[in-house]
Amino acid sequence: MKKKALELNLETLSRIASLNIRATKLVEGLLSGHHRSKHTGSSIEFADYKDYSPGDEIKHIDWKMVAKTDKHQIKQFEQSSNLKATILLDASGSMGYESPNLKNNMSKMDYARTLVASLSYLLLKQFDAVGISIFNKTLIRHVPPRSKPSHFKHILHELAVVSPNGITKLEDAIECMVERLPSRGIIILVSDFLTKETGIEKKLKLLVSRGLEVILFHVLDSDEVSFPFKGDVVFESLEDDSSIELDP
Repeated sequence: MKKKALELNLETLSRIASLNIRATKLVEGLLSGHHRSKHTGSSIEFADYKDYSPGDEIKHIDWKMVAKTDKHQIKQFEQSSNLKATILLDASGSMGYESPNLKNNMSKMDYARTLVASLSYLLLKQFDAVGISIFNKTLIRHVPPRSKPSHFKHILHELAVVSPNGITKLEDAIECMVERLPSRGIIILVSDFLTKETGIEKKLKLLVSRGLEVILFHVLDSDEVSFPFKGDVVFESLEDDSSIELDP
């Protein structure tokens, strides 16, 4: 039991590190050619500490911390955010599909994790609040929107520990989220949308009617786009025990 727990922890830590590297590189690369605001978000309430770096304002050094730890640390403050974003991530079984023909060993869920982590990092860099909700047939995890820098670590952990399984019930997930969402803001839905549900559009319009902007990211594997299968092929569902034999 201890060995299994250790392996799980090591796998989780590896996922977190990998997500952190991919997300920060993608976003920093995107922002490198753009003007960055010098606003430090130091006008509202204390959120976290960071090590002092040349260029930081000396007035924000916490001298009590210097006396205690002999380290120069800057107080960071949580910004009053103009934007609140909630990212809904589909973690149903079909998101675990990984093409055997590709060498990158990344499933749809791996790509989705990277996307969600990158969007979260970008929003936090802009001093906006971001939260995530992970679902399959029901809501699995919910992290309310926050804008403090350390919130990114919380998001990375939640993304790393979840594994794709179960069936998709987008309608139920959206219905469950309605009362948790702010009256205004952005909802980002990341899914492969492999579901037989017919009322999704109606549920999305409900979100729009509440003053929310809805953005959809459709995650597909290359096999689902090009469909390279030939001859008699047995397709097995990743969400239940069903299967079907076809000759594409």
